[in-house]
Amino acid sequence: MSDAALTKSSTYAQARIREPAGDRVLGEIFSIGGPGADIVVPGTGLGPVLRIERRKAVWVAQSEGDARVRFDGRPLTRERDLRRNDVMAVGDAQVIVTAESRTLLRLEVSHLAGNATVPSASSIASLASAEDGEDALEIREIVLPVLRPHRDGIDRAATDRRRWLIPAFVAAVLLLALGLVSLMQSVALDVRPLDAEIRTPGTLLAIHSGGRLLLLPGNHIVRAEHDGYIPAQAGVVVRAEGEPPPVRLLLQKLPGQLQIDTQGVAASVSVDGVEVGRAPGLVRVPAGQHTIALQAPRYIDYIGNVDIQGAGARQSLRATLRPSWGTLQIVAVPSGAHISVDGIESGVAPALVAAPSGVRHVRISAPDLQPWESSVVLKAGETLSIGPITLGQPDARLTLRSTPPGADVVIAGVNRGRTPLAVDLPGGVQHQIVVSLPGYAVWTRSLSAQPDQRIGLEAHLQAVMVRVTVQGEPDGGDLFVDGVARGKTPQTLELTDIQHRIEVQKSGFVAFGDQLTPQKGLDRTVVYRLRPDDRSAEIEESAPTVTSYIGYVLRFIPAGTFSMGSERREQGRRPNEGLRKVTLKRPFYMGVTEVTNEQFRKFRADHVSGFIGRNSLDLDSQAVTQVSWEDAVEFCNWLSARDNLPVAYEKRNGKYALIRPLTNGYRLPTEAEWEYASRYAAPGKLYRFAWGDALPWVAQLGNIAGSETGTNSESLAGYHDDYPVVAPVGKFTPTPLGLHDMSGNVSEWIDDYYASFVDPTPATDPLGPDDGTRHVIRGANWRTSTVTELRLAWRDGAEDMSQTIGFRVARYAE
Repeated sequence: MSDAALTKSSTYAQARIREPAGDRVLGEIFSIGGPGADIVVPGTGLGPVLRIERRKAVWVAQSEGDARVRFDGRPLTRERDLRRNDVMAVGDAQVIVTAESRTLLRLEVSHLAGNATVPSASSIASLASAEDGEDALEIREIVLPVLRPHRDGIDRAATDRRRWLIPAFVAAVLLLALGLVSLMQSVALDVRPLDAEIRTPGTLLAIHSGGRLLLLPGNHIVRAEHDGYIPAQAGVVVRAEGEPPPVRLLLQKLPGQLQIDTQGVAASVSVDGVEVGRAPGLVRVPAGQHTIALQAPRYIDYIGNVDIQGAGARQSLRATLRPSWGTLQIVAVPSGAHISVDGIESGVAPALVAAPSGVRHVRISAPDLQPWESSVVLKAGETLSIGPITLGQPDARLTLRSTPPGADVVIAGVNRGRTPLAVDLPGGVQHQIVVSLPGYAVWTRSLSAQPDQRIGLEAHLQAVMVRVTVQGEPDGGDLFVDGVARGKTPQTLELTDIQHRIEVQKSGFVAFGDQLTPQKGLDRTVVYRLRPDDRSAEIEESAPTVTSYIGYVLRFIPAGTFSMGSERREQGRRPNEGLRKVTLKRPFYMGVTEVTNEQFRKFRADHVSGFIGRNSLDLDSQAVTQVSWEDAVEFCNWLSARDNLPVAYEKRNGKYALIRPLTNGYRLPTEAEWEYASRYAAPGKLYRFAWGDALPWVAQLGNIAGSETGTNSESLAGYHDDYPVVAPVGKFTPTPLGLHDMSGNVSEWIDDYYASFVDPTPATDPLGPDDGTRHVIRGANWRTSTVTELRLAWRDGAEDMSQTIGFRVARYAE
C-alpha cells in the first residue's frame, strides 16, 4: 500500500513494522513479546513484555509487568518517548525506530536467535532478574522421589541407597560438565568499552572470562551492551578444529544532550554545518568534538567548539550573540522629508531606522529642495544621530594634506582618493576620516561638518621603523635595499614595515636576493651565504642526473657562456634570430626526453592527445601533445609538490609567472637554456644542427617529415624515419649532452614570452620579456620539412595548443 493511500488525515496514525516474516501495518496501540503479543519475538515468556501507543501525537513505550526491556542500552523502568534511532532490546530481538512523526512510526525488528532455541513455557519455573544487571537465569523444575515412611519406620536400606545415589548423580553431572568444557573453543574478545556486558543470545552454554569466551562448536551471536552506548553484536563460527577468529565489538556512545542558553535570542543551531534544532533549548549531539554555530536575524553568527561527552549526559552552553544591527536617528528640516538607506525607502523624518552595521548610504529628499546624502559608519548595537539636516544648504569643503603625501584617504568607509585632496562633505553628520600609507602609522580623525564650512586638515604620518640586520658569508658584500646601495655587510639598519627587496652582491659569487617584510616591534636578521659563480663540476660529479616522482629523468647541464641566435650571413636565418652573448651562471637540469602521454596522465588522467587519420597520438610512450603553455606550467608545479620542491610558478594578475627570486622547482626551460643545451657539443663549442655544423643531414637524425608521411604531405626529400606522426620518445640519437629529440618529434613550449626583436645587449641568465600574448616554441617537429627549421637557432611563437607542440621540464641544480 502506498504512503498516499495510508495517509488520511492529521489525526490518523499508524505503525509500520519490518520484521523477518515481512512488512505489516498496525494501529496506534500494539504490543511486543511472546505468543499472545501483536509482534512475537524470541527470548521472552508468554504474552506482551513491551507496550507501544500514541498519546497526544507522541509515541511512547512502556514495559509490561516485571519484563526486562532495555531502551538505548539502559533498563526500561518508566514510560519513554520514542525518537528516531532509539534502540530497544526485547528478549533475543532488537527493535530500532527508523522514523517517527506525529502520525507515523516505523520500526525494524531483528531476531538475534531463532525461535527454536527458546525454551517451552511448560519448562519455565521462574525468571529472576538480578538488580546488578546480570542476565536472567532460567530455573527448571526438578522432580525428586517422594520419601514415604515404612510401616515399622524408615527403610534403612533405601536410605543407604539414596546416600550413594546422590554423590553418584553429582559426579555424573560434573563429568558431563567437564566433557562439555573439553569440547569448547576459546574465542578472543576485543570489546570497547572494556566493562561492557557480554551476552550470547541463543547459546545455551557460554563461559566468559576476561578477554576470552568459551563456546561449543557451532554458529553463535556475541552481543555487547553498556549503559549509555548503542549495543553491538557479531556472529562467530566455532569449529571443532582450529582457533576461531577474534570478535571485535566497538560500541558507539549514545548522543549527548546540549542545553543551549542564548539569553532569550531565538536562533537556529547547526552542528558541523548541519542544522539540528533551535535555541534556546535542548539539542542532541553525537559524542566527540564538534563545531556549534548559532544564527539569528540581526545578530552576528556565534561559532564555537564543544566536546560532547555523549552517553545521554547533559551539558550546558551559554552563548552571547552580539547584535549586527544599529539604529539611525534622523532629524530633518522640513519634517516629512523622505529617507532612504542604501537605496531602500525607510520612512519620513524624523525617524528611527534599524540597519545592518557597517557603511550605510543615507539620502534625505523633499520636493523642490536639493537632497542631502552621505555615507556614514553605523556600529552594531549603537544609535547614530544624523541632523537636524536642513535641506538645500551647501556642503562643507574639506582640504586634506599629509606628510609624506600620496596617502590613501577613507571617509565614512569610502575611499576618496589620495592626499593632497579636496572633497565636499554633507553637513550635520559626524565623519570618520582615516589616512594610511604603507610603512606609516594610520592617522584618524572624527569631524563634524557644518553647512558651507571650509575645513583644512594636515595629517603628519609617523613612520613605523624596524631594526634589520644583514649578515653572512663572506663579509664585505655590497648591500642593496630596494635597488639602492646601502654599504657593505654586515650591517644593521632601520627599515619601514613594508616589503623590501634585500640583495647582497660580491665579485666571483652568485648574488643573494630575498623579500623581507619587517613587523613592528620585532627585530629581524637576514642571513646570507654566497656561493661561488661556478660549481658545475662539483654538482655534476655528485648528481649527473635526477629522477622525479613519476620516473622522469633530467640530466645536468653545466654553466657556460655562448653566442645565442645566428649570424646575418647564416643560410636560412630569420630576422627574429638576433645574435647576442649570453652567460648562464646557474647550472641546471634538463629533461632527457619530452614528457610522454603516460607521464602527463599521472597529473591529468583524462588527457587525450588525439588522432590524425588512423594514426594515434595517444600512446603512452608518445610525447604528449594538445597541451597549452598553462597546462605545462601546472604540470611542473604538480611535479614539484610531489618531489617536495618549492613550486616555480605563481599566478599574478590572472597569469602564471616565475616566482622571484627563482626557486629550484620544476619549470619550463628558458629560451637561453634550451638553445644552449641543444647546441652544446663540448666546452666552448656549439652545433648549428643536431648532427653538426654542415649539410647534408644524417640518417635517423630525428622524427621529421620524411617519405613516411605519404605522397599528399610536404616532406624533406630523401629522408625517411619510419614514424608518420609523433614517435615514442628516445628513439633517435641523443645530443652530446645525452638529450633526445631536441630536433624533431614535437616542438617544445619555452618559459619566455615571445618577442620578434632580440635585444643584442649581453645578458646573464635571461628570462625573456616581462609580458606578452604568446610564448616561445623551440625545435623542429614531425611535420618539419625544411632545412631552415632544422637549425637549432630556429624559433617561433605560439598561443594555442597543437598536435605538433609538447614540452620538456627543467630546474635549477641549486
